[in-house]
Amino acid sequence: MQLLDPIDGTRGFLKAGKAFYVVGLALVVEGEVVIGVMGCPTWKEDLSEKSSAEIDEEWDSLNGSGTVMIAHKGCGTWRKSLNSQLKSPDVWTRCFVDGSDVIHKARFCISDSEKWEALPLSPLFKAASDADNVGSNQIHLLRACCGSLCKYLMVASGRASIFILRAKQKPVIMAWDHAAGIICVHEAGGKVTDWNGSEIDLAADRDGRRIIYPSDGILVTNGHIHNQVLQIIYQTAGV
Repeated sequence: MQLLDPIDGTRGFLKAGKAFYVVGLALVVEGEVVIGVMGCPTWKEDLSEKSSAEIDEEWDSLNGSGTVMIAHKGCGTWRKSLNSQLKSPDVWTRCFVDGSDVIHKARFCISDSEKWEALPLSPLFKAASDADNVGSNQIHLLRACCGSLCKYLMVASGRASIFILRAKQKPVIMAWDHAAGIICVHEAGGKVTDWNGSEIDLAADRDGRRIIYPSDGILVTNGHIHNQVLQIIYQTAGV
């Protein structure tokens, strides 16, 4: 089964280069993703090396070089600039998730339609946008970027540590919004489950509409703090 999302993050696309949006393609065999490709034309390569203030200033003018990310089961996740030569072996860089192992030092992404206060971690951690001034009871919440695949791309590249999505905010969750991102995060060393800790079942579609049914929500992390976050979700949300 092939899953294609021609524009994941339509609102970002309509902003004409002022927000991230992603084109995603995945090959799913017997419910398992074996190949995933994501392309983000507005990706800015050096954004992660800038301070929070500099990122905020440049976020609305993301005239970046763009990036393409590809993952194959057992072969890792790789990324290159859209402006580089496709056939050159030197332009591909292997991607790894970040090494954050403390929740309040991690960088969070959430759904564009969601507020931090509605998520299970909010009773314990307040959201802060300035990474340089995050206290022990706060987390660094990255600015919203359109579409789910963009947030997978950020976790797989090490730019973000966690993407958390509440299923109730999305009445229908489509497989093509997640399939390519799932394998890219997995092959970069991260982890993707529902809020019960179960793997996302891409073969659960009962009516051929490519719908998935994660329990309560989807959790995407660098793997190091996955169980910690699941435990907090269990304690605060009763999952």
